[in-house]
Formats: sequence, structure tokens, C-alpha cells
Amino acid sequence: NISAVIFDLDGTLLDTLYDIAVSMNTVLERNGFATHPIEKYRIFIGQGIAKLAKRAIAHQNKSSVTVEDIVQELYIEYEQRMGDSTKFYDGIPQLLDDITSHNLPMAILSNKRDFLTQKLVAEFLGKWPFKFISGARQGFAKKPDPTLAIHIAEKLGIPNEECIFIGDTPADMQTALKAGMFPIGVLWGFRNKKILSEAGAKLLCESPREIYNFIIDY
Repeated sequence: NISAVIFDLDGTLLDTLYDIAVSMNTVLERNGFATHPIEKYRIFIGQGIAKLAKRAIAHQNKSSVTVEDIVQELYIEYEQRMGDSTKFYDGIPQLLDDITSHNLPMAILSNKRDFLTQKLVAEFLGKWPFKFISGARQGFAKKPDPTLAIHIAEKLGIPNEECIFIGDTPADMQTALKAGMFPIGVLWGFRNKKILSEAGAKLLCESPREIYNFIIDY
């Protein structure tokens, strides 16, 4: 049975690419680093902001500026810009409406810092009854560690194996597998079919409607 649906946030429900990329490029330019094309950030995003910063400054030698410095500036820059150009992927509002109409509990698990996750969800996703919303929290490892995903299932009172986990990166697929959940990879996000297949996706969807059809046909 499918008894609960856990979503990733960035690249799955919301297209946050432009806001993240512009924020990172602003910080890079301010600190004398080379910037990157917006599309390059598709492969930079995933596993949190610290990993994003490391990928963005890789092979650029600026010994006076640390990754931690970049990360702290990025949090400030992104919080100011967050939501400016962010938008739903086509079909996501309808998918959430449809899942809600079937009374399936929904949750969100992001590697974005929890306070940023909560702000973004409140702004864009507040109309839907998500039972649990979590970003990166102290005391919990980030995805692909499965601890928070398992914690969510426990809070929902749903066996892990009855949860589907929907995301767009290898970290999401690996989280699902390690937690004993069913991993669904979406192809409108930050990674492609080959990468998601190799990461263990058991279903790949090109549109939100395909997710809904899978849920009702399962």
C-alpha cells in the first residue's frame, strides 16, 4: 500500500534554480571568484548549501576566503532573494490537490536549512495540509542519511515501506532506499534520467500526472 508521500522541495515541488544561482553568483563575484552559468547550478545543487559552495568555488584558489565564509554570505544573500523568481513546476499544484483529496498524508524533507525551508513552504505551499515539514536540523544528518526520513514516517505513524519518497537528486533516491521507502525520481528537476536511475530510482516520472497515476493505480 501507499500510505504516505514524502517530497523533496527544491527541484521537485519548486523551481528555485534561478534564485539560488543568482545568490551564489553574487557572493562569488563579491569575493573575487568566477561566476557560473545559471544552468551549471543544476549539478551543484543537492546535499545542502555547504556542498553547493564547495562545488561553486572548486579549483579556484582564494586562500583568504574559506568555504564557511562563502556559506554564511550565501545564507544572507539567499534569504533576501528567496522566492523572488521561485515558482511551481507545471502540474504540482494539481498533484498536491489530488493527493490531498485522497487523504494521503504528505511531508516535505529538504537539505535546505530548516528556517529557510519553513519560510519557503509557508510562502508557496501553505494551502496544502503537510503533516511534517523539515529542512536540515541540528542533531540530524542531511540526506542521503535516512534518519530524518525514518523520523517522519514514525511521526506519521506509517511503516517505512508504505511511504513513497519523491525527489530529483541521487541524495533523495539513496535516502529512500536506505529508509526502506519507494524512491521516485522526477525528471523536471536538477538531475537527469541516467543519474537518477543509477542512484536507485524505481520509477522515473516526466510529469506530476505520472506520479498521481502511479499512486491511484498502485
